[in-house]
Amino acid sequence: VAHLSLKIFLLLVRKFKTHLKSEIEVFVANIFLRVLESPNSPFEQKVLVLEALRALCADPQMLTQLFLNYDCDFDAVNLYKDIVHHVTRISAKACAPTSATNASSHATKKLADQELDLSRTGLEVLVVILRSFLKSLNLPGGDDVFDESDGSSSLSLLRQSLKIDIGLDITDANVATSNRSSDISLDRKESVEVDINNNSNNNGNAPEQSDVAGKIVDAFDKKRTAQQNFEIGRVKFKLSLKGGLSFFIESEFCKLDAKDLARFLYENSETLDKTQIGEVLGKEPDSAFVKGEDADPEKGGNGFFVRVLSHYVDMMEFTDIQFDDAIRLFLSGFRLPGEAQKIDRIMEKFAERFTRQNDKVFPSPDTAFILGFSVIMLNTDLHNPSIKPERRMTIESFLRNNKGIADGGDLPVEFLTGIFNRIKQKPFSLKEDDEAREKVNKDNASTFDSLFVFDTPTIFGSSAEEKKREKFRKEREEMMAASEQLFKKRPGDKNYPRKGSQESANRYDSVSPADVVKPMFDVTWGPLIGTLSQVLESSTNEMSIALCLSGFVYSIRLSSHSGMSLARNTFVNSLAKFTTLGSIKEMKSKNIECIRTLLSIAIIDGEYLGESWSPILQCISQLGRLHLFASGLDSEDEFLQTGSPHLTKLSEATREMEENNGKAVLAAVNEVLIDKVFSSSVTLSARGVVSFIEQLIAVSDAEILGDTKKGISGVSSSPAPKTGNQVAVSTHGTEGPRIFSLQRLVEVADYNMNIRPRLTWSQIWESMGTHFAKVGCNENAMVSMFAIDALRQLSFKFLEKPELTDFNFQRLFLKPFLLIMNNPGSREDIKELVLRCVDNIIRTLAHNLRSGWKIFFSILMLSSSDPSVKINTLGLAILQRLLDEHLDDLCPLSATVDGPVTDNGEDQTEGTLSSSERSQRNANAEDFVGLCRASLSFVQTEESEKPLPIGLSMRALCHTACYADLIADKKVLPPVSGCQHTDSMAPGFTYEGLSDDEALEMAIWRPLLDGLAAGMCSSVSSISGGVGCLVQRGSAMALRAILLRHGEVFSVPQWSAILNHVILPAVQIGAESDSSQVIQISSESPSVSSLDFVGEPLALPPP
Repeated sequence: VAHLSLKIFLLLVRKFKTHLKSEIEVFVANIFLRVLESPNSPFEQKVLVLEALRALCADPQMLTQLFLNYDCDFDAVNLYKDIVHHVTRISAKACAPTSATNASSHATKKLADQELDLSRTGLEVLVVILRSFLKSLNLPGGDDVFDESDGSSSLSLLRQSLKIDIGLDITDANVATSNRSSDISLDRKESVEVDINNNSNNNGNAPEQSDVAGKIVDAFDKKRTAQQNFEIGRVKFKLSLKGGLSFFIESEFCKLDAKDLARFLYENSETLDKTQIGEVLGKEPDSAFVKGEDADPEKGGNGFFVRVLSHYVDMMEFTDIQFDDAIRLFLSGFRLPGEAQKIDRIMEKFAERFTRQNDKVFPSPDTAFILGFSVIMLNTDLHNPSIKPERRMTIESFLRNNKGIADGGDLPVEFLTGIFNRIKQKPFSLKEDDEAREKVNKDNASTFDSLFVFDTPTIFGSSAEEKKREKFRKEREEMMAASEQLFKKRPGDKNYPRKGSQESANRYDSVSPADVVKPMFDVTWGPLIGTLSQVLESSTNEMSIALCLSGFVYSIRLSSHSGMSLARNTFVNSLAKFTTLGSIKEMKSKNIECIRTLLSIAIIDGEYLGESWSPILQCISQLGRLHLFASGLDSEDEFLQTGSPHLTKLSEATREMEENNGKAVLAAVNEVLIDKVFSSSVTLSARGVVSFIEQLIAVSDAEILGDTKKGISGVSSSPAPKTGNQVAVSTHGTEGPRIFSLQRLVEVADYNMNIRPRLTWSQIWESMGTHFAKVGCNENAMVSMFAIDALRQLSFKFLEKPELTDFNFQRLFLKPFLLIMNNPGSREDIKELVLRCVDNIIRTLAHNLRSGWKIFFSILMLSSSDPSVKINTLGLAILQRLLDEHLDDLCPLSATVDGPVTDNGEDQTEGTLSSSERSQRNANAEDFVGLCRASLSFVQTEESEKPLPIGLSMRALCHTACYADLIADKKVLPPVSGCQHTDSMAPGFTYEGLSDDEALEMAIWRPLLDGLAAGMCSSVSSISGGVGCLVQRGSAMALRAILLRHGEVFSVPQWSAILNHVILPAVQIGAESDSSQVIQISSESPSVSSLDFVGEPLALPPP
């Protein structure tokens, strides 16, 4: 019977859902869900209900209609939400089947097996809901099906029967769409056909449908917000009468009006605290809600609560109801206050209302009032457990107490006797009190049964099964009565809906399921994550575990594609913790399945994971560690832990467990699957790959700090803080540094380097380069050397592709070398390694270097100021090799770039150069200036604790003659634009007061001349071989030689600028800073090598 009833119901829902909205609501909420939550309902009926819900939820359109017609309707219950909550609760009862041996009976095992079947069926319903969402969004997984290999089972046959009957086994979306029109009632067919025609003739309906969906979702959000506010107000009302009422009024649940407040209390009496409602109704006659003598009693003034009581009672309907039943109905909405005066006021209003509606029962309201008060006293006397049975009121006493209350006469004895008997049989009580008593009795019965080991039927004559059947029979009667009552309350005949509901249904039918997936999943994911986690934690059943993992996969996919980051992060973090990779414990098969699931999510849904990559990559990091254990190799931790005595060594037991776990993982998880996670990064969008790399960098940081399990175990492995005079040896955690993720980062960079547009790659490399620079300065030598070597390898690959003019990608890519070199904490061996890398790159790929030269020159300048002579010498040696072997790569003489040179030695005019040629020429000039500054940086101009060897400064001064020759021979051409004389470090720095051409020519001369002038002004007291001031003398001689050799290339204004800005200031500053005695004055001219042309020796200057 139940099976046939369900088949009929499902057909009615599918065919006539528009016309049966209230009936469906009553049937599902009052019967389906109550059967699921009842502990007494038979197992078979629960299974039938779950299968019916599964059949409803398998159709995305039907599922959407449930949500739209009920959860988005202010006047309806949250039917979809209630279904989800009930199914998740019944699914969370999963447990392994209990053995029938020992103390467990066969009945206990049967009950456990039934609970497991119910849990599994409930999980299937939840997974079906998620699949419907995926199907609506056309995402992978929407067309997945369950394994029905046990097709001969009764459950499987039932499922197939339900599917066939309502036609939900149709998988073709087009067929499903075409069949939808047959589900529409005849009186709507014409309008739907018109809509279809309009859709075919006008493509503008898509935005309209989207707008309708947006409005419906807004309505749902408003309803949900209102419900949340109502819950807040309910708590406030329970704690404070006035505070709760104020909140409800401010939230616009009701107005500051006595009649509206009475309506609100009457309509919500089942959810609000009934004790507080009774306090509202029993307030003193002069009580006010707002201050003010002139306030209207209806609007909160004096007497406001009495007016609320009057309006509340006026909403009650007592016509043709027995007197005691009327009292029972009246008192069902609130709890009577304890004070007699308050009870008097309330019962007085009740008596007036009852007498008005039943004027032939009592001669006056006073009679109803007295009898009502007497009936309440009777109820208390008969059912108060503190009163002994022999002292309780009898029928005679009750009749005697009510003599003469009918205006001096007596009420009929039969009338009073009937009241007495009915109250004795069924006391006045609130629903909440009945439920509390039933729970206490149930707990006591359970405690009593647990005290005995014998079978209860042998003593009490009735088994637990019979008791459950009897209880469910009573519950079923209550359900039927409540359902009939709800049907009777319908306003009018709803079998033929009003025009407004018809239009609403049409509007809902036009909404695509994809438009409401997000709010529906928002309702679903909270209870779902709790259920999936609970079952996955406790269950050992393979099918239940598989269903949970499918739920995780689908939920992560839905939340990722819907932009629900909180839900996505919660599901991913929960699944990552179930891998147990964050703790040291024996892995079970379900933990390994969680690992495989997590990897498949990373590969398939990586585009939308965002910050959820972090727990996934942490798990992969731990997998890498376990693979090392399983392979019998020493962990990389030990290789990198040299010189770190604070690190914790693994015990033998722990190491053995890790090895066993590693072998299990290695056998079940192919390493190719892990590699695919990183190689698949090439398929990610620019935004997706940036998120992936950011999280990979974060995990790499955690590895190097020795704290890789915090994100997936919730516990940090960092060492305890230092106390007292204890010195912190390291900031590492107890695990020790690891470079697994750093290696993977190198691989990801290698995969993506040449397939990404340079602009996108520059954004990606910005964070990667910073990380490499940070790791390159790590205190652990092995870690820092690996980072720098990885940088070198990546640089070689990146520089294989020439850089176009006006781009600075090389400078951005090579910047980590500069950051490492410039870091005050970098060790000498690290700086040496950086310089070796620079030298290696220049030797091999100098022909492809463009903007990268700037980084190399900056590094060489930093090497000149390093306190280590070894670094100084190596830096200058690189410069020397550059001059000897790669000068043509730095300053190319190609005619296509520099333009032809005329017969008189002048270069091509800038007006005939193309835009790219002009840019390239300016870049070449800028690179040459950088080279000059790099060489001159080795000419020490200031005193320091560790001065440069004088030989290095002298060798650097020798470079200047080479640079001057290159400029004079026009092998290095000046820039064609961009002159300025304010910023000495910016391109185009030259002398002011010159013509444009002269200023451009001096832009490549000035850094050379200014550098030599700075050497002349040096404060370094350099002495070698008994000769002092070697830096100053060498700089002056180099400047003199350059000007003598190439003086003819300068014009008069240029000579003037050199004298005023270089020679004279340098001589003056040098003389002023030299405090030693003048020994001799000598001079030379270009043609005279002695002072013979001076008639008399010049006098010495005054001391």
